[in-house]
Amino acid sequence: MRPYPDAGSDDVLRWVRFAFRHGKSAVPVPASLAHTQESRGRMTAQRQRRHRHLLLACVAVLAAACAWPAAARTWHVSGAGSDSQGDGSSARPFRSIRRVIDPEWDLVSPGDVVELDGRPGQGRYDECDVRLRVRLTLRSAPGGRAHIHCDPDTPDSVTVQIDPDASGSVLSNLEISGGHYYGVMLQTNWYQGGPDHDTGANDVVLEDLLIRDTGRDGIKITPRSRRTTIRRVEIHGTGRRDPENADGIDNVNGDGMVVEDSYIHDIATTGLYFKGGARDVVVQRNRIENTGDAGILAGFDTSVDFFDLEANPRYHEAIRGVVRNNVVRNTRYAGIGLYATLDTVVAHNTIIDAAREGQAALFFGIVFQDWHGDAGRPPNTGATLVNNLVVQEGGNCVEIRWSPELGGLSALAGQPWMDYNAYPRGSRPCRFLDQRPESPLPLPAPNLERWSRAMGVDAHSVQAAIGIDDRGRPLPGSPVVGAGTPLPGVGEDIEGAARSPSAPTIGAYEAPADEAAAGAAVQRRIPPVEPEPGERLRSRAGDTAVVAISGLVRMQNAWPRAAEWMTPMNLVLLACTLLVLAVGAFALAMARRRNVTGWLLAWMRQDWRAPVPPGTTRHLLFCFVDHYEPAWGKPDLARERERVERWRVDLPKLCANHRDADGRPPVHTFFYPEEEYREEHLDKLVELCRQGLGEIEIHLHHDDDTEANLRATLVRFTELLASRHDALPRDPATGQPRWAFIHGNWALDNSHPTGRHCGVDNELTVLRETGCYADFTLPAAPDPCQTRTVNRIYYAKDDPSRPKSHDTGPRVKVGGKDEGDLMIIQGPLGFRWKSRKWGLVPRIENSDIRAVSPATRDRIDAWVRTGIHVEGRPEWIFVKIHTHGAEDMDMDALLGKAMDEAHTYLETRYNDGREWKLHYVSAREAYNIAKAAEAGLDGDPGLYRDYVIPRPGYGVAAAQPRRVASA
Repeated sequence: MRPYPDAGSDDVLRWVRFAFRHGKSAVPVPASLAHTQESRGRMTAQRQRRHRHLLLACVAVLAAACAWPAAARTWHVSGAGSDSQGDGSSARPFRSIRRVIDPEWDLVSPGDVVELDGRPGQGRYDECDVRLRVRLTLRSAPGGRAHIHCDPDTPDSVTVQIDPDASGSVLSNLEISGGHYYGVMLQTNWYQGGPDHDTGANDVVLEDLLIRDTGRDGIKITPRSRRTTIRRVEIHGTGRRDPENADGIDNVNGDGMVVEDSYIHDIATTGLYFKGGARDVVVQRNRIENTGDAGILAGFDTSVDFFDLEANPRYHEAIRGVVRNNVVRNTRYAGIGLYATLDTVVAHNTIIDAAREGQAALFFGIVFQDWHGDAGRPPNTGATLVNNLVVQEGGNCVEIRWSPELGGLSALAGQPWMDYNAYPRGSRPCRFLDQRPESPLPLPAPNLERWSRAMGVDAHSVQAAIGIDDRGRPLPGSPVVGAGTPLPGVGEDIEGAARSPSAPTIGAYEAPADEAAAGAAVQRRIPPVEPEPGERLRSRAGDTAVVAISGLVRMQNAWPRAAEWMTPMNLVLLACTLLVLAVGAFALAMARRRNVTGWLLAWMRQDWRAPVPPGTTRHLLFCFVDHYEPAWGKPDLARERERVERWRVDLPKLCANHRDADGRPPVHTFFYPEEEYREEHLDKLVELCRQGLGEIEIHLHHDDDTEANLRATLVRFTELLASRHDALPRDPATGQPRWAFIHGNWALDNSHPTGRHCGVDNELTVLRETGCYADFTLPAAPDPCQTRTVNRIYYAKDDPSRPKSHDTGPRVKVGGKDEGDLMIIQGPLGFRWKSRKWGLVPRIENSDIRAVSPATRDRIDAWVRTGIHVEGRPEWIFVKIHTHGAEDMDMDALLGKAMDEAHTYLETRYNDGREWKLHYVSAREAYNIAKAAEAGLDGDPGLYRDYVIPRPGYGVAAAQPRRVASA
């Protein structure tokens, strides 16, 4: 019987639906029902309300019963279980996680728990792409911690992946290792311009995890994966497969992430960052230590495809981020960095021994966003840096970057709110830099007082000798105790201790103002600190994150699908694909044979290039260095004399009609080998040097050598050249000869894989201590001694315990400093696309001039386009080419028509006085000009040929024996 007989069933149904959606206060009375009430008069208003309430109650109960989910189930997995005999109960667990969660079994439902046996001997699960497709809790059973491992060599794999449909999932108390890409990945369906309802894996909780030894990143969060919570998680050992791009936590456009009470250490690149427009991220109470790049980055360089342009049309990398109560220790670059952020707060952090090789403890960086024409590349805006403690020796405390590229990019708009911070004072105080052209601080400030006065910031900050204990807590009586300012929302420190409401301690730790109570124990929330050295730190950061599709799609009904697919067109496409793969495999084999794979990726990045502002005159510094070996091939003395005589006679003829912008002829730098020394040969080369056509430097072939013998050899030979021939300059303070170097057989610092052609692992140190200021050996390709670093001017720091210390190193840059044992000045390295072997494979362009590879116009243009320069001075382009000039077969190419035409082309194409100016420079002059650029000098580089190292005298040879005798 219907409650209201005259009310149509459709009306009642609509009413019930409306009531269910909106509640009783919004329920209208159907028209047919109102008519019934009026005509019948027997139903009072009170009865009407009672029936209505009864109906609504019934509807609510019915709806709740329908919506109530089935009871969540707990599934059990154990190393002692069985996939074929188990049923997922605690008594009969499954053996593998996949047996429970894969859709083919149709077992799990949203809200279920998958519990893994973590007991010793039963708690390891060697599975890749453990993929959560519905909302689950994946955790260890009480009494142990389960270990999920995926071999990093498994292609395209992730150890644990959480799909968007698994939003709300929890990973708890697990050890996760390996993965070709990531340990844990939150996947997304979102793409720029796609439907607004597309999203990533939202509201995921990652807690009490150990994530280690991953192929690349520890945790990867992809766009629109919102409100991820990461707490009490330890991450270490990233980049086991690819250390060039292996962060602890990599968040690209994932809003609302919270990372707290975690320990991230021994990371190949950056500890953690959030970028791509990530909003409202909170990073608090964490310890980040031993990173190959930065510690914490709010923002970084992101490809434009990963921005949500409706929410973030200006391409800000991070919005309203909060970084507070963290300890960051021992980073290669920035301790805490800000890139294109909006309204970011950095407060109460302790930064210890950061920016060892570049940037600063607190760093404002710029972004290029793939140089895309539509990218915004905004400066940091509205940044707040308060109550932060920096503890380090030397280096940079604060740096604001600027670049002339793309018309000028600034790291900061206006001035940040920086105050109540603490900086170190000691024998090596840190510096404060603002590189912006409009900065009121034109030169780096050596102390806080000058920085504060010029910039109008840090008015209440302190600079003092600040002692800390092994955890980073300030010692009793420290000047940072009570020196901070109270901040809303920061009521406790990194360990949960309450902060002073009126005068908190600067840094991550709150210290009682009473020194007697300074050592009081507080509850620890994060793992105790025992710093371990990173196993592998990479050379340069650089990279843009991508959303990688991980996991292999399971194949079902394979044969029927294959049969449907086998159309003639598809078979043709398959054949073409196989052909392309075969060609690719062949090219890869050739690349390995020619030792290309070691430097190919560095070359592909092309990150040494930089544009020159329009209207700027560019200067081409053309440096020709010669592995000059008159005794090559062990000829008789007569043949050696003929070779040297050819150069003495023909080089002046070649240079007679050629001049650069400074009116100087081409200059040839002869790197003469110690083991081939003959006095008469050097005297003839000195004759050319007196004419301004050359300079003399050091070349050396040696094998199975020792440090002592190498040192004695270099001291003896350099002193001979300086004293007997006046061919090397001397240090004005010590009298030591100063010289440049090229290593024979390319094996600088014992870099040949076989250990041949050198033998001295600390060769860089020996070279520096005996007077060498720069090395000109590279490029060495296709020789295996070629470094990973290409097309750069950089510093090499010797590691006496291992060879090839010059494989990587920091670039020489404007405003930089001498950061290693030797400056390395490389020549152009790449590929000769117009010269292909078998018409297919491009030859290597290694800037070597021979009869078979003369200095043609297309090669010269390619060398110039390579754009080798001191970072920050892109208008001074260094082209360093090399040859083996005493080999008979090549002399015509070096002293005849081919080289004459090359100089003519240089002087017409690159010396118009407006767009280009040409400067012929020796190796010594190239070094001097690089040092001038480093010091911030600009204008005409020809003015700085003798900036640091003076030109030798090349005096009269007959006077030299008397000088040696008197010595």
